[in-house]
Amino acid sequence: MLKQIKNVEVFVDKNYKWIIHEGFPQNEYYKSHNTLHYQVFDVDIPYVKKFAEKSFSIFAISFIKQLPGMSIPLHTDKYHFFKSKYNQQDKKIYRANIFLEDWKPGHYFEENSKPIVEWKAGEYTLLDSTISHRSGNFGNAPKYTAQITGVLLD
Repeated sequence: MLKQIKNVEVFVDKNYKWIIHEGFPQNEYYKSHNTLHYQVFDVDIPYVKKFAEKSFSIFAISFIKQLPGMSIPLHTDKYHFFKSKYNQQDKKIYRANIFLEDWKPGHYFEENSKPIVEWKAGEYTLLDSTISHRSGNFGNAPKYTAQITGVLLD
């Protein structure tokens, strides 16, 4: 179920220094030709950073851009990089997946086999290492999300 962050701002892709990645896991159907996505770290939108500071004791923020025709296959996140970088191996890690723009036709997210569509900018879902999810863009415009990965406040 989606939750809403208050006081969202319009997202603008400011020609960030996007890093290209391939989605995993890959198999006979999912390869680099249909799983590419772009990610940028250490860039913040004020409302996203404020939400992170209010919700997490330690966190990292990144943005993902998915171009039309691209997907990230079904997977669960284990947060190995975050746990190692922030020395949080013994903590339960969560990821807030925040939709930065209102839903557009063809944009898709799925959590535990349940489709999520028709979202509003600033709505989010909270994931952990047990929640399977996938993402796709079958529309005509880039799909943007923010990810806040970290340890929730008590």
